[in-house]
Amino acid sequence: MADYSVSNDSASRELEVLKLSVLFDSHFFNGLPTQVHFTHNSSMVGTWVDHQGVANLSVSLDRIRFMNSDQLAFLIAHEYGHLVLKHPEKTVEIQQQFGVASTFDEFMLSFDMKREYSKLMREMEIQADLFGAKLALGLGRDPELGASFLLGETKGIQHPEGTLRVAKIKSEKESMAAEDFSDTFDSLAVQLGDAEVLAALLPSNLVLYRGDTPAGVKAAVESWSEPGMEPAYAGGPDYGFEVSILLTLAVLACALPRWWRKTSGG
Repeated sequence: MADYSVSNDSASRELEVLKLSVLFDSHFFNGLPTQVHFTHNSSMVGTWVDHQGVANLSVSLDRIRFMNSDQLAFLIAHEYGHLVLKHPEKTVEIQQQFGVASTFDEFMLSFDMKREYSKLMREMEIQADLFGAKLALGLGRDPELGASFLLGETKGIQHPEGTLRVAKIKSEKESMAAEDFSDTFDSLAVQLGDAEVLAALLPSNLVLYRGDTPAGVKAAVESWSEPGMEPAYAGGPDYGFEVSILLTLAVLACALPRWWRKTSGG
């Protein structure tokens, strides 16, 4: 099997993400490039499909800075799981079904609707986890170790608790390992080493474009420091809608007067 490993030097993280992205583009999308956004001032990792139908992958440089090769392989494989399984499109359908257009809409769903909505969203995360685990195994990586960064993740409306996700991967790993991966990646028409990635990504010698992304560029390093610059992601192990303390207090402030009148008989 071809070796897709990379050193633990933090400077190689961007290149490893690009290697995996080009490999998965070749395998799943006939080489049609996924636009990669390496971001500063953001902790988000996720995928989405823009209005032109182009698949996008956002990767926080801060999040991957200290990841080892197993973790990085699982992370990118998980995100491609969302794309291959068409989770961005399914997310839009689910949100339209429940009338969700914002974080506040999610928070204000009734108990029964929120439970059903959360079930559908969390199921997609588990599907992407298992898809990513299988891909990681195909690359010769350990998916359980790869998913270890999820252990500290708490349960959210879109994401199951991290410990449960890792436990699910662990329970499925043995059956996955029994599968024959010999043809999964070795049969690819393009086997990419570092030099081949540099040649395949851009017509120039640059791997990354820092600033506004011109047409045809595979990846760019961007700064998402302004509110509202980050797109609405369809999924990702490091992304979940969170309700701020201020929002919670605002909702309580609106509800308390009504509750007080009811209980006091006023």
